[in-house]
Amino acid sequence: MNSPDLDERSKSVLLAIIDKYIESAEPVGSRTVAKIHPEHLSSATIRNAMADLEDNGFLSQPHTSAGRIPTDKGYRFYVDHLLRPQNFLMEAESLSATPNLEYPSGKPNLQSILESACDNLSTVSQQTGLVMLPSFSTTCFKHIEFTKVAPQAALAVFFSEQGILQNKILPIESDMTQEQLTSISNYLNDEFSGKPIKWIRKELLTRLRLEKQHYNELARKAHDLSSALFEETNNELLVQGALNLLDQPEFNEDIGKIKTLLKTLEEKTKLINLLDLCLDHEGMTILIGEESLQEEMGNCSLIAQNYQMGTEKVGTLAVFGSKRMDYKKIISIVNHTARMVSKLISENQGV
Repeated sequence: MNSPDLDERSKSVLLAIIDKYIESAEPVGSRTVAKIHPEHLSSATIRNAMADLEDNGFLSQPHTSAGRIPTDKGYRFYVDHLLRPQNFLMEAESLSATPNLEYPSGKPNLQSILESACDNLSTVSQQTGLVMLPSFSTTCFKHIEFTKVAPQAALAVFFSEQGILQNKILPIESDMTQEQLTSISNYLNDEFSGKPIKWIRKELLTRLRLEKQHYNELARKAHDLSSALFEETNNELLVQGALNLLDQPEFNEDIGKIKTLLKTLEEKTKLINLLDLCLDHEGMTILIGEESLQEEMGNCSLIAQNYQMGTEKVGTLAVFGSKRMDYKKIISIVNHTARMVSKLISENQGV
């Protein structure tokens, strides 16, 4: 929230310091602010304003002889200022100096659109791109193929109506043959093609309960295999550009922190939980530093926006990176990418 205690001069000094710190990654002193401030204030006036901003928790001084850097509270003021309707940068202005965003041509499937979006987010922002695929429960089943790959394991290749391809290794009984697996594939494709996974899961339980006494051995195996296939799973997360974090000078000072952060990106679970929370919100979500409630992400920010199929929210995409990221540019990139993805997947599904 913006503090009502800041007068216009203090606000302008704070915004100038944050702009300069984002650009340089160096603590900003009063003489630097004096050169860039539009009102050409004296260094003494600026020093007083900076001292007040520090007292109010908007700035901190990393070393006694150094200038100031923004705190999480300072960044929050800065971002809230950017998101005011009269200040919000539309994508045309922010994207004018960046490479064209590329998406697959023709009639691409959902997976390829989302992979391209993740790559675009990372490339243009020079941070880490994140895209959470639609929840498995919300997808519609199209086609399944089972292949025996070991005495007690089968590979399930699942295709959704939205164009998502998923592979899953499932346990099977050792006496199950490839011919039986093919029969089960045909049964599922005939019975459930075009139906939502959530509905299929309930229907399988109903059939198992009501008709159990009538099942032959193959039908029992079919429903055991189907239950394992359609069980609830964590959402899949695409990650692109994790190593961009190494290019940020603030992370070079602590190898331990960057290792922990890269491990978080690799494991994905905490990021998925954050993006799940974003999916429940309307509009853009921006988490700065400790607002993420994850200690290892304390030096990072997340800018996320939901994407839609028609009017239904189906997933979230985001840029994750240094708190010192270029918010003006990245807010617009995330907003633009979410709208492009929504448009492409809605057109692809005829919505």
